[in-house]
Amino acid sequence: MRKTFFLAFLAILALGGLTSKLPNLVWAQSVTEQIGSTQAKIKQLEGEIASAEKELNKTQQEKNTLANTIKILDLTKKKLETQTKVTETKVSNTNNSISGLERQISTHSDEIDKRIENIKVTLRNLEAALDITPVEIVLSDRTISDKVDRAYDLERLQNNIKIDLQRLKEERTKLSNDKQDLENARNNLLALKSRLQDEKKLTLDNISVKNKLLSDTKNKESNYKTLLEQKIAQKATFEQELRNYERSLGNSDLSNVPHPGSGILAWPLDSVTVTQYFGNTDFSKSGAYNGRGHNGIDFRASVGTAVKSVASGTVRATGNTDLGCPGGSYGKWILIDHGDGLSSIYAHLSLHKVEPGQIVSRSELIGYSGSTGYATGPHLHLSVYATEGVKVTKLIKADGKASKCTEMPVSPLNGYLNPLLYL
Repeated sequence: MRKTFFLAFLAILALGGLTSKLPNLVWAQSVTEQIGSTQAKIKQLEGEIASAEKELNKTQQEKNTLANTIKILDLTKKKLETQTKVTETKVSNTNNSISGLERQISTHSDEIDKRIENIKVTLRNLEAALDITPVEIVLSDRTISDKVDRAYDLERLQNNIKIDLQRLKEERTKLSNDKQDLENARNNLLALKSRLQDEKKLTLDNISVKNKLLSDTKNKESNYKTLLEQKIAQKATFEQELRNYERSLGNSDLSNVPHPGSGILAWPLDSVTVTQYFGNTDFSKSGAYNGRGHNGIDFRASVGTAVKSVASGTVRATGNTDLGCPGGSYGKWILIDHGDGLSSIYAHLSLHKVEPGQIVSRSELIGYSGSTGYATGPHLHLSVYATEGVKVTKLIKADGKASKCTEMPVSPLNGYLNPLLYL
């Protein structure tokens, strides 16, 4: 077999099939300037969000009055609208990134085609040069100088092939990286657009809540106080019903529950501030929860804060107790079975992002915090259950009738576990 065919074979191996099927992607010029022009705007808007959050936290710690509640709703609206602007800017940035990558991909594809053509030309030249064998060169009448020049030409052609192959490999690596970057950017764009729709919906919901509150109270503090008292009384009644029912369930089998340990579960929020702990807290001893203790932990979280799953698992159920007894229970909730003996519930949400049967991963977005159900202010309630005992059912009252609080997770009292033992 002639030497040229051996070199051509090596070239084909090095190309790895690129000569037959090239991805329609390339390395392109940077769009750093386009993207960078919006970073200052994003930073400014995020500063406004942080200021609104700070004022929200301060206001929520003040007396629960109609004026303060309206102020919280107005601050929440401002925060959500500013967050929407941030997301819109990020969408624009991501679109610029995608456009830049597509231009770079086109440029890179041309460069790869050029390298392949160079290799083909060099191989043809090498084949022509090898029509006479080295032995024939030695036995020919060529001068020593001619023989040296011919040998040099052969070496140069072979070196050219090596150089072009190396550059071709480099271009292919860049092309592969750009392809992955483009895929990531497109996925990020989809997530941002989804987030944008959520933020717009939350803003509209916030406006509806404010309008309803003003309508129900006729903008009078006395009417608000009456509504608040009714809500507290309804909460107390619900807590008693729940306690009586869960006592009747006996005890959960805790043998399949994993041993407590740090890191088994992830935090459900990016920024964590615990406002109410598990068990017999000072708040529960003051008369809350009918003296049974707090069955989970509460986190500070303004309306629209992203809530994430504490571990991978399957969404077992979602619901909204406000449909049956507004202000009396969990409000919008999500129950996830983690498959290791633990389940978790996320309550008082403003929006669900998952459906029953859906498989979620650790730290995946599942919803947004709010103040649905019984909540003196926006926050996230997290409970962790022994899976064996928790079930979704309609609460049964002492008279044997189903409560109007619709379906919700319930568990034997010993089935509620301290989340902090697993976070």
